Amino acid sequence: MLIEHSSVETMTGSSTSTMADSAASIAGLMELSPKELLRRGNLRIEKCELKEAGRFFELALERAKSLRDSRSVSDSLGRLLRYSSDLGDETQTQKWVNELEIYLAQDDVKLTPQVWYCKGIVAFRNAQYKKAQILFHRYWREVEAEENALSKISGAMADLEQGKENLRARAQALLALGVVAQAQGKLKRARYLSEVILKYAEIERPRGILTAAYLMLCRIAERTGETAVARSWCQKAFAESVAEHNWYHYLYVLYGFARITRLEQDYVQARFFLDLLEKAVVKDEFRNLRNEIAEERVKLNLNRVDLEIDLNRSLVRTREGEVNLRRQHLLIEMLHQLALSHAQGLSKAEMIERIWKETYNPESHDGKLYYNINRIRKLVEPDQKKPQYLLNWRQGYRLAPELKIRIVKGETNQ
Repeated sequence: MLIEHSSVETMTGSSTSTMADSAASIAGLMELSPKELLRRGNLRIEKCELKEAGRFFELALERAKSLRDSRSVSDSLGRLLRYSSDLGDETQTQKWVNELEIYLAQDDVKLTPQVWYCKGIVAFRNAQYKKAQILFHRYWREVEAEENALSKISGAMADLEQGKENLRARAQALLALGVVAQAQGKLKRARYLSEVILKYAEIERPRGILTAAYLMLCRIAERTGETAVARSWCQKAFAESVAEHNWYHYLYVLYGFARITRLEQDYVQARFFLDLLEKAVVKDEFRNLRNEIAEERVKLNLNRVDLEIDLNRSLVRTREGEVNLRRQHLLIEMLHQLALSHAQGLSKAEMIERIWKETYNPESHDGKLYYNINRIRKLVEPDQKKPQYLLNWRQGYRLAPELKIRIVKGETNQ
């Protein structure tokens, strides 16, 4: 499940597009502030360059330690903790958990709000929803405390950018709490939190928040069986992720479309989205998303049909694709009658009587049957010489007995 990745600003120019391996380049990067290194790491995640992102986060930690910048050390450790959890790397996750504990053991050390958020993400990924909820509430309180402290110091002249970032952090906290509520089946609460976020986010448009909120609303609609609503939210998430050039979020949008099309019983399209996703996440660092895709493919295989005959739209869908029979009503009626008699098949005489409403005469009807059977095979069979769907059977024809078949007629499926 996607929970929004934090990123402060958009990518500009090519200066941050690659990281050279030379010592000189590393030395140059170490002149940057920890905040800038973290920003560049976040941008790498948006571009799906996850290994590069991890390098920036580690450089940020090293730089923060050299500057004795405790706040940046805390933020870097939190980011590394979340990053390793996102990758599904349990060894690295435990490493950063241990480093955080060592860091906390020092005198006068206080965790920044972002660390509580990252710890909550790790708990959520481990399905520890109650713990995640507590940590996200702590994140909210820490953000609120920092905001109050800033207000006392700066008064009415409080820094505008910091104020925007605090509002964004609050939205991030609500989003995280909404995702936990949805995972716990508390859909009304999750929807309420989403609506609160949208009132702010659709006006201020903080980077990354809207896509994640739309995807959460998509999930809620899926859970309540509102596939048309789910598709609408997913389309909004698609537009937002493309506008932001956030390709990490875009992967989860494709995943959303795969789920929705499965629920809509458009299995060909669902397989298309999953196949597309699998080609995009071949690297090991996408382990978590690959696991989710594998689980979705299992659901698809359990729900799929091999042959769907849509009488409403005169369409036939097979494992290989969709065939339009709008101007070939005879052919779709032949498939319809064969599907109704899937278990036993139809003799040539039965086919003539049911479809042509005539008494079977071999001399006048066999040629007609052979011709139209071959027309169907040409349209639906991957290899006409080795039919997989429409088989010869005794004195007639049948659809292969192992096929899962669905007939769509009127408002119901048979």
